[in-house]
Amino acid sequence: MFGSIDLRKHLIGVLLMLACLGWLSNFDKVSQGYKVKEVDVSGAKQLIDAGALVIDVRGQDQFNFRHIPGAILITIEELRAGIPARLLAEAKDRVILVYCNRGLVHGPEGTEILNKAGFAGAVNLKDGIEGWAGAGYPIQKT
Repeated sequence: MFGSIDLRKHLIGVLLMLACLGWLSNFDKVSQGYKVKEVDVSGAKQLIDAGALVIDVRGQDQFNFRHIPGAILITIEELRAGIPARLLAEAKDRVILVYCNRGLVHGPEGTEILNKAGFAGAVNLKDGIEGWAGAGYPIQKT
């Protein structure tokens, strides 16, 4: 019974599966390759209280469901296409808090886009709206 099993094929299959699982477990770490300044939720609250512009880079539906009070929606797709004129006019020299859902992908990307466009005050909310809500800070619905 065991003589017909080719252990090498099974071992190769197990090794490939482990390699895939290892890659998937590091997926979020790979997405954090952006070189941007980040703040935690308490730091974000301080920035907002001091007058920071807050930008939500998620989609319209997510924004409508919940967002940080006073945030403006500029989706990551809009930022990828170019900095909107409304942002250029008011925020070049301001602190800008950028956030997405968990602060892992679109928030850092949006922050990097803004930094490269000359918005040196743009920072990413490290834990995104999830961290903000989890900390008990106010949430607004549209």
